[in-house]
Amino acid sequence: MARLQAIGELMQVAVTQKERTAQSTQDAARAAVVLDETMVRSALERHLRRELGSEVEIDGFERKSSGFSWITYSFVARATAGASRKLILRVGPPNGLFAPYSVLPQVRALQSLSGTRVPVPGLVSFDQEGPELGCPFFVCEHVEGDVPVPWTGSKLSEEHRRDIAGQFIAILGELHRLDWRGTQLASLRGGSEERDEVRAIAGWCASLARPTARYYPLLDWGGRWLLENCPLPPRLTIVHGDYRIGNFLEREKRITAILDWELVHLGDPHEDLAWALMPTFNGRSKKLYGVMERDEVIDRYQRASGVQIAAKSLAYYEAFALYQAAAIQMRAVRAFEVDKFNDMRMAVMASQMASIVRAFDRALEAAA
Repeated sequence: MARLQAIGELMQVAVTQKERTAQSTQDAARAAVVLDETMVRSALERHLRRELGSEVEIDGFERKSSGFSWITYSFVARATAGASRKLILRVGPPNGLFAPYSVLPQVRALQSLSGTRVPVPGLVSFDQEGPELGCPFFVCEHVEGDVPVPWTGSKLSEEHRRDIAGQFIAILGELHRLDWRGTQLASLRGGSEERDEVRAIAGWCASLARPTARYYPLLDWGGRWLLENCPLPPRLTIVHGDYRIGNFLEREKRITAILDWELVHLGDPHEDLAWALMPTFNGRSKKLYGVMERDEVIDRYQRASGVQIAAKSLAYYEAFALYQAAAIQMRAVRAFEVDKFNDMRMAVMASQMASIVRAFDRALEAAA
């Protein structure tokens, strides 16, 4: 009853959100930002000449369709000496899903994990201010491999998927075993006394508080509950933040690189495990990659990481995973409708909100 009353009060307060239209109107009036590929290529050549200290020509410059947030290009950089390198450019557009962007989390992750048992692309260069492009970007090595897309129905054999799922869990265990102290990722803590994992949750709460045409009282109430009931972590670890099937490359039955470190932070290892187990990322199956039962995943993870999984904490982070998914969907709606980001996938994501909110309601009941 108290919960229903709280949600009811929030619905009344929602009227104030409708009054916060001035800023939304200003945002909507901004011209759509479309990166011209000729301009991007020229700016990239200038950047690489400066960074590498020699003339550079770019061949095979091509935008990739993968990814919902950063814009990705592949290309070959040819130096005057004749050597060539296949590289990747990732750009954070001013009107993208997670704007305003910072390259620093991904850069720090690639720097810190280079040479470890967590495979990542090699960092080549980066620019947080982005004077050439007008927005942040970084360049990394191209890694051979394909991105699995389980939600379209995998054509891979069950044996193949089990092998990859086992590697996926083992790499997560390695990530959570790493001592982040003394690495570039230690800078993510800043000088705040607030717990790192609570700060990450607060960030999503703030994201959902941004005015849009939609308002979900349950998410408002649920975000407050998550902040007030965040469990203490068994230990503070590097948390990828988006560790799932689809965020790695695999070639010849081997994971060659873990991708998309933009949400990396220091926090509770239960968070990554809960996110990886979401049916949304496993072809709507309750099994990891559609082949590995939950209990086996947890057992393998505990042995790989040395972290003892607490059922209560995992239930909490499974609720948080759905809350984060809702926040990402709403950011996609805003990016498309308000900031005019020209990616139709952002518009489609709005249709998933009803099912996510219902699942979040059930997950809250299980976690409480």
